[in-house]
Amino acid sequence: MKVALVSPYSWTTPGGVNTHIASLAAQLRARGHEVRILAPADGPVDAGVIPLGGTIGIPFNGAVARLAFGPRVPGRVRVALRRARPDVVHVHEPFTPSTSLLASISARVPVVATFHASVKSRVYRIGRIPLRPLWKKFSVRIAVSQAARQTVEGIFGPGARIIPNGVDVVHYSDIGPAASTGKEVLYFGRLEPRKGPQVLVDALPTLFRAIPGAHVVIAGDGPLREKLEASVPESLRKNIIFTGHFDEADRLALLSASTVVALPAIGGESFGITLAEAMAAGRAVVASAIPGYAAVARDGLDALLVPPGDPDALAAAVAGLLGDPARAAALGQAARQRAHDFDWPVVATQIEEAYTEALSTGSQPVGD
Repeated sequence: MKVALVSPYSWTTPGGVNTHIASLAAQLRARGHEVRILAPADGPVDAGVIPLGGTIGIPFNGAVARLAFGPRVPGRVRVALRRARPDVVHVHEPFTPSTSLLASISARVPVVATFHASVKSRVYRIGRIPLRPLWKKFSVRIAVSQAARQTVEGIFGPGARIIPNGVDVVHYSDIGPAASTGKEVLYFGRLEPRKGPQVLVDALPTLFRAIPGAHVVIAGDGPLREKLEASVPESLRKNIIFTGHFDEADRLALLSASTVVALPAIGGESFGITLAEAMAAGRAVVASAIPGYAAVARDGLDALLVPPGDPDALAAAVAGLLGDPARAAALGQAARQRAHDFDWPVVATQIEEAYTEALSTGSQPVGD
């Protein structure tokens, strides 16, 4: 079938939703489907992506979302849909005021909608009445986790099914077990408030008192980087590395060298793709006990989940694993096994089934 995948966010800015869409597109193409990605962009894009113009940054959910606005954007979306000639349109974050919303309105074929966010959104509350017809228009509604489903169903009522984000388990299969003598702690992700890197930095003095030989790598870039680097005590700086931006090869190398992965997000995560990636790599993970992470890892079985925003709890859990290599290894093995539940072939099959349902029912939402 012909599928149009629509993102509301700049394709040239890294982010979880765009990563999800790119991976889904690869899976669908491998299964013989013709896929076009429709997204705004602030630079060159790869073949298979139809750019919808530039974006502006809007603060949202503890981050900055780059969205497309302006009088020309609706026309670009309509032209892109005509060019793609899809059998089904799959919009992501369809109520975000950008290209996904416009594609939802303009589509003349069945529309599948995926909701990624877990946030108390004023946009949803304010737009409940005008957005209600679109909610009814969607042939299939997907949420990536229970937290994401509660967000949207709390405003529009029941009708969404859960299909999680995917992780390419095979991509991480060559990463071997962590060294039994290792004391390498890794954070990877955007350096922004909701991801919680400041919690890890605040935990450093306690962590190093417990494990003097530990090393911490903070991989990623973002608006907090300068502040985070400046807040590391002088006496600890020789044990801390800030890598800045990293690519996919760097990600694999960083995970391979790590002993424990620390992901101390304080909220706003509906699923936790980085958590699933670390688990697929077979690493022991200490993460925040927020709903989006709890949807991926089970505390004490696949990871250790600690109260969000608590540096002492984070330090104690990380130090406990560094001091007990056998426990860290067992947790990493269980994490790798759990990651198979989110393997992309499994997830893509569920989404493919959703497309088939949408095509068989037309514009009538499945289950309504």
